[in-house]
Amino acid sequence: MDRHTHEMSIPHTGRFHMNFSRLAALIAISMASMSSNANDDVIPVEKFQPAITVQFAPERPNGWELERPMAAYGMNLFSANVPSYDGKGKLISSWSPQLGKVFDRPTVILVHGGHGVSPANVDMAVWLRKELKANVLILDSYWSRGRTENWLAWTEYGANMRVLDLIAAARFTQSQGADPKKTFVIGGSQGGWTVLRAFSNHNLSSEVKSLLVGGASLYPNCYVKESIFGRSPSGTTDKQFAPPLGNYVAPVIAFTGTNDSATPLSQCNVEKVFKGVEKWTNFEGATHSWDSPSGGIGRPGVDGSCSNALNKYNQFPVCRNNKYTEIMRSDILTFIERHLPSAQ
Repeated sequence: MDRHTHEMSIPHTGRFHMNFSRLAALIAISMASMSSNANDDVIPVEKFQPAITVQFAPERPNGWELERPMAAYGMNLFSANVPSYDGKGKLISSWSPQLGKVFDRPTVILVHGGHGVSPANVDMAVWLRKELKANVLILDSYWSRGRTENWLAWTEYGANMRVLDLIAAARFTQSQGADPKKTFVIGGSQGGWTVLRAFSNHNLSSEVKSLLVGGASLYPNCYVKESIFGRSPSGTTDKQFAPPLGNYVAPVIAFTGTNDSATPLSQCNVEKVFKGVEKWTNFEGATHSWDSPSGGIGRPGVDGSCSNALNKYNQFPVCRNNKYTEIMRSDILTFIERHLPSAQ
C-alpha cells in the first residue's frame, strides 16, 4: 500500500503540494474560527478601565466607621497599593497578610457591592482571619476612581471592570508572596456578580485560572443578555454592560435568597447562571445581605434586625439572619478547605 501510494504521487507532486497547502490553509482557518468562537466573549480592557484619580480612602464612607474596628482587629488600613490591570495608577485596598506565613496560608480577596466597601466586607475579613488564619485583601474599585457607588449597576463600573480589578488584586497578592493555588475570592451583590463573571469562560479566563482557585458569590446581580429581557434594568442594550455568566472555568459556590428584591432570581437565566456552579444554596425567605453585621463589625449579629439599603433607586430591605449566615460561612470554609492543594 505504501509503495502504491508513493508511485501514484510522484507524477502529481505539484498538484499534491497545491492540494496539501490548500488543505492546511483550510485547517488553519477552521482552527482560527474555532478559537475565535471560543473567545467570542471578550472583556475589552480599554473600555473597562476608568481612570484612577484618587489615592486615598474617605475617612467615613457613607458615615461608616471602618478604620477603628480594622485597627482593633489587627488589619492594615486602606492605601493605594494595587497596580491596576492596565498599570495606569493604583487601586486602594486593605492588605492584611499573615506575616511570615503568607505563602503557607490561604489568601482571600474580598470584592464589595454597589455601595462600595462597607462594614460587611470588614466583618467578613475579620471572620476569615479568625477562622482560616487567612491573608485577606479588601479591594476598592470606586474610591480610587472618585466614586462612592455604582447603584445603577449596568455601567462601565460593572462586572467587566470589576473582573479586571480582581485580576489586578490577585497579581498583587502573588507579588506579595501569596500562593495562587491557595487564593480565593468572595463577593456579595455586585461583588457576587464579579465572582460569577470572573470565572465565566471569556478571553481572560486563562489568567484568572492562573491566579485564583475559585470563589463564593453571595446574593449576586445575575442579569444576563441570554435571559428573556431585551435590555438590562438600567435600560442599556450593550451586552458588555450585562455580560454573559456561566460555563464556569473554576469552582464556584453561590448563595441567593427567595425574598431578595435587590438581585431577584427573576432577572436571571437560572439554568445557566446557577445550575453550573459547584453548589447553589437558595435560602427560603432571605433578603439581600442576610449577613449584614447588625451587631457591629466582628460581633454577633442581631438576628432579624432589618434596615433599608442606601441605594436611592431601590431602598430594598436588608434583614440579618444568623442561621443563614452560619450555614453560608460554614459552606465557604468547607469550599476553601476542599480546594486547597493539601486536600487534593
